[in-house]
Amino acid sequence: MQKKLIALAVAGLFAVPALAQTNVTISGKFVGGYDNYSVKDCQVASDCRSESRFSDQSSRVIFNIVEDLGGGLKAWGQLDARFLVDTGGSNAAGTNQWASGNTGMGLMHASWGKVTLGRWDMHYDEIWKYIGGNRAGSQQTNLADGLMSQVATTAGGATTAQTVGFASRTANLLMWDSPNWNGFTGSLAYSTNPANGANEGSGVTSAVNSGNGGGGYAWTAAIRYNNGPWAAGYAHWSSESENQLNVAATGANVAAVNNLRGDRIWLGYSFAMGLKLGFGYDWSRNDNAAAGALTTTNQKRGAWYLPVSYSWGPHAIYAQYARAGDTSNDMGLDTGASAWNIGYDYAFSKRTSMGIYYTQLNNKTGGNYNLKSLGGSGATAIGSGAAGTTGLGADARQWYIGMAHSF
Repeated sequence: MQKKLIALAVAGLFAVPALAQTNVTISGKFVGGYDNYSVKDCQVASDCRSESRFSDQSSRVIFNIVEDLGGGLKAWGQLDARFLVDTGGSNAAGTNQWASGNTGMGLMHASWGKVTLGRWDMHYDEIWKYIGGNRAGSQQTNLADGLMSQVATTAGGATTAQTVGFASRTANLLMWDSPNWNGFTGSLAYSTNPANGANEGSGVTSAVNSGNGGGGYAWTAAIRYNNGPWAAGYAHWSSESENQLNVAATGANVAAVNNLRGDRIWLGYSFAMGLKLGFGYDWSRNDNAAAGALTTTNQKRGAWYLPVSYSWGPHAIYAQYARAGDTSNDMGLDTGASAWNIGYDYAFSKRTSMGIYYTQLNNKTGGNYNLKSLGGSGATAIGSGAAGTTGLGADARQWYIGMAHSF
């Protein structure tokens, strides 16, 4: 009788559905330092300036939530909140950076991968996070995300540096990440409003000279190989704008064009002695039409990137070089640029490092490239144009000494 009761009790336990387990983890990093930057060799005197400052370099707190749904299926969510370690605020403009990092939710399974709905890094960051990088550098030391993700164009006769992949996370994103197949992984994503502008999904606006503030759509795909000493990959970006312009000559409304395409490849190898070598190439195109124009200019630009690093014990040294060629169909202007960076850092532990770096960017006479986020991180706007721009033909330089701590 006692054995039967025990058997019934055990059977009852198995009959009760297993309660789902939710795990919450908190991680992040503090990154900040002191830098001195300057913009020189300007065609317009007001574009030149210099500044010394304490600056945050993308500090963040990340909350990860995973719930086991049974059968290998899991629900997950991530909230990536950014803050300024130098001021304690959200950002220099006072806008909210809560959940401004990689933030999303979805489902995942070991057999078919991971589905994400949210806002995530896409395309522009593919090269840097696999073959570039340092342990305590500023955002400006990231040449792969800076110069390599910009295309100098002359829509309407004014040279600007269009950014392919927005040099930030892509909003309104539906993304699939594959499982790891012997070192191979892939991603495929679609966004209904990549820049998170107004009028999402509305199509071309009907008002005269009205814009959709970054509306439109984008899709991107990538395939990567990371196994042992090798790192390689290919990524594609394609985005279409949704704007309406009025043509003064005819009074007709036509869809404005600001469509971006980008393809990039990278290859890296890590030697056992601590030497790392890499190569990246980016080929991007901007199809644009200025206000009041009926014709579209297809402008193309190629750029390449060489990172080298060597580490021994807690020490590491870095050198990078990147060059963007002249943009085609650009009124014959010299719109290219080059940039280089050297640095050293010291790892106190696996989580804490400190380093010193020098970065320089040189624009040709018609170039308007910029170091990544040079006008951000609490900085005063540089030059007479938009915040963070160098000014036509100007050169940017930065010394930076900083510290990074991960938790």
